[in-house]
Amino acid sequence: MNNTKNINNTDDLQIQNEKTPLSVEGEEKAKSLSLKDEMQNIDLVISSNYVRAVSTAKYIAHQNKLDINIIEDFGERKFGVNKWDEKPKDFDKKQIDDENYKLKNGESRKETADRMYKALMNVLEKNKGKRIAIVSHATAITYLFMKMFKSDGITISYNGKKLMDKNFVWNAPEIFKLVYENDNLISIENVR
Repeated sequence: MNNTKNINNTDDLQIQNEKTPLSVEGEEKAKSLSLKDEMQNIDLVISSNYVRAVSTAKYIAHQNKLDINIIEDFGERKFGVNKWDEKPKDFDKKQIDDENYKLKNGESRKETADRMYKALMNVLEKNKGKRIAIVSHATAITYLFMKMFKSDGITISYNGKKLMDKNFVWNAPEIFKLVYENDNLISIENVR
């Protein structure tokens, strides 16, 4: 839950979403995440440009004495509406069911996944052999995984192992550890 409110905010929904800070609980979770073994000995910290992502990345960067590198392409999916009440009630389901569904100024599931995938491949190509922490967003990551792994719209799996399904509950921040060898993904695990 976000406990920061700006009752006079006139920004459109996209800007509000990008500016939304972490809650106090979110800050505590981010700090705790940075202490996990998987977040040690990181060579590069990358974050989307969203305030809450940067706020999470700062703990990982601090723990590893690194700077944060901002890559906007790791940002969340764009809704394409100016206010929450303009977003159709079945919007999320429609995007899961149809990878091309989007609102006029928004992004489809396919566009989000393609953007994320291109950014990920670019980072991996330029940073071979490095341990990289990328801080992104639940929906964008889900759409990326739907592109990268076997997905029927209900379950996402890799090598027969279920990563997510319709009952998956994001306990943000989550850690998904992807291991690449010679440009090939050899394993993925949700480190909880």
